[in-house]
Amino acid sequence: MPRRSHSLGRVLRAGVAAAGLCGAVLVGPVCAQDTGRAAPSVLTINQERLFRTTLFGQRLQSELNTARSELIAENARIQEGLEAEEAELTAQRETMEPAAFRDLADAFDEKVTEIRAEQEAKTRSLQRRQERSQQVFSSAIGPVVREVLEERGASVILDSRAILLAVADVDVTDVVRARVDAILGDGGTLAVPADEAEDAPQETDEVPFSTGEPVEEETAPAE
Repeated sequence: MPRRSHSLGRVLRAGVAAAGLCGAVLVGPVCAQDTGRAAPSVLTINQERLFRTTLFGQRLQSELNTARSELIAENARIQEGLEAEEAELTAQRETMEPAAFRDLADAFDEKVTEIRAEQEAKTRSLQRRQERSQQVFSSAIGPVVREVLEERGASVILDSRAILLAVADVDVTDVVRARVDAILGDGGTLAVPADEAEDAPQETDEVPFSTGEPVEEETAPAE
């Protein structure tokens, strides 16, 4: 197949822009009222279902799920170790001088803070990996989507999740899915770009990591 530079995202954005000229939300001759010309042929596609049902998308999602499960398990192991260390430190408190205990408690708190930052960075990296995976997927299937668009004589393709009403034969999700599976398989030769850490931290709740309350002079067991 000739290599094309058009990605699915670009094709879809062009479709949205074309529909926006007439404020269209229904698939049909809505523009004809304003221009007097026949409306362009419109197709729809469900990007989320395409990612979920193609062999390529399923492989990418499986890898992401595995990475996420590994991170959650790692967080749990770290949590358990820190709670044990905190309990041991609390038990020593009765036999230590207050100043010595404060030094140990401060060192433990610093350790917890560093570990939390490291694990949160891993979570942000996993989120970026998911975004990159979806970008690689969209770019790879773009030529297939364009082929279907051209074969059907259509000039616009929209995400079906943004459509309120459409006739059944305008949705080409299953057609594209079958072709992507036949041409790309699981896309095993297409690599997801390596992560590039972002300078500014981002808030996230994808894989929460906590270590309980910091150890203070009046230490309580971690929740």
